[in-house]
Amino acid sequence: MHDIYSWPERIADREGDYLPPDDLQSLIRYSLSFPERLDLYQVFQQQELTWIQEVLNQQGSVDTANLSPAQCLLARQLALCLRSVGLSLLMGDPLPLQQWICGAMEYYLGLPEALDQLWQTLQGSLPTEQQDLVAPYWQMLRAACPSPAPEAEPSPTPSVVAEVEPPHASPEPALTLMEMFV
Repeated sequence: MHDIYSWPERIADREGDYLPPDDLQSLIRYSLSFPERLDLYQVFQQQELTWIQEVLNQQGSVDTANLSPAQCLLARQLALCLRSVGLSLLMGDPLPLQQWICGAMEYYLGLPEALDQLWQTLQGSLPTEQQDLVAPYWQMLRAACPSPAPEAEPSPTPSVVAEVEPPHASPEPALTLMEMFV
């Protein structure tokens, strides 16, 4: 099924009425595709570690037992990505993927490049039919995390601007333990 939408919203729109024939046929296709989506979700569960290790190897990490903190964070982000895509695919609803996208795009880790490598790895290990099921969700993910524009030098990470009090303001005295808990 290539339609990505929320069934509860559609059914709520039709409350008190029967579904039109097109919606009914879509619901039947959605229901009948569950075993296939479940199989693919289980492939994601079983292959996650293998796929991530392959991407880390492509990134230059030979010893996956002793990863740097940045590599561990990248591996974690890739795992969260795979889990979100898998869950969205299983449910036939992009909400889990959209929630992940809203909170986790870490450009400074090289996530866009790693996602491209992960997609190539998935394509190499999944049959064409399963790739077709995953593709709409993966495109949604990639659209939210575009590859950086080709430049001579990589663009700097956006800096975080912190509010700083003017130098003439005196700092407030720290609270005592009694004041903190009373």
